[in-house]
Amino acid sequence: MIYLLISILSSTAIFILFRAFTSFRVITFPAIVINYLIACTLGMLLAGPDYPYLERASSPWFVGGLTIGVLFISLFYLMAFTSQRVGMSITSVATKMSLVIPVAWFMLTDPADVPTFIKVLAVLLAVVGVVLISSRTGEKFNWNYVLFPLLIFVGSGIIDLTLAHFSHLGTLTPQDQYFFTSAPFLTSTLIGIIVLIINALKGTFKINTPTIVAGITLGTVNFLSIFFLVKTFDAHLLDRSAIIPVNNLGVVLCSALAGTLFFSERLSRLNKIGLALSILAILLLIADVLG
Repeated sequence: MIYLLISILSSTAIFILFRAFTSFRVITFPAIVINYLIACTLGMLLAGPDYPYLERASSPWFVGGLTIGVLFISLFYLMAFTSQRVGMSITSVATKMSLVIPVAWFMLTDPADVPTFIKVLAVLLAVVGVVLISSRTGEKFNWNYVLFPLLIFVGSGIIDLTLAHFSHLGTLTPQDQYFFTSAPFLTSTLIGIIVLIINALKGTFKINTPTIVAGITLGTVNFLSIFFLVKTFDAHLLDRSAIIPVNNLGVVLCSALAGTLFFSERLSRLNKIGLALSILAILLLIADVLG
């Protein structure tokens, strides 16, 4: 469970860093690209100098990792756009409710992942909890942009599904896990660098010291969040249909608490009910597996 806890805390740190960007004059996009570069480099360095990179590059799990890297950076832009046009709460719900996709898939296709009554109830509570935690007053849904939350929902679900599938096979060595973790960041780095070059040619490229520091810090915790999630799946301590909700709900809970403690964000009554339901969902999922 320590792997899952580290992944949750690392993912929470990502949101805290994003929240603090404006206070330290961080330029968002260059920081994001640096973040991907650092995360990718960490994975390759930790795999070791003797690791057969070229041989493993043709493995299905590495190709799958490269593919979701396209979603990594694409969803980042899409979430920013949707937050501005539709609202932050709708965007957050679309991202976190994506847990339904991999959970349903594994319950239906994995004979070892039995859809018990308690597990189904916990997932339903998780969905309701996420919606309530993310609810904000004063945000109205714009039906002209209904496609964008749906794309975020599906894209986020595919990322979780891919990570869970390849990590849980039991075929990845410890070195493979480092390389697999670096794969999505490699694709995102290449795409990001191309965009930065285009911006530089247009004369719109900007960078400063806080941006570099933020990118390095963000890349480190970003790598940890994915790597320890991979380790969690590989450990087989929980069913895959339980790991994903527990991870997502854990990030939601910790992010809400961090916002309250560090940024004076206030939780409404609905938010607090959502937190309670999320905690109950996590406890039910763990109890179902341990029982």
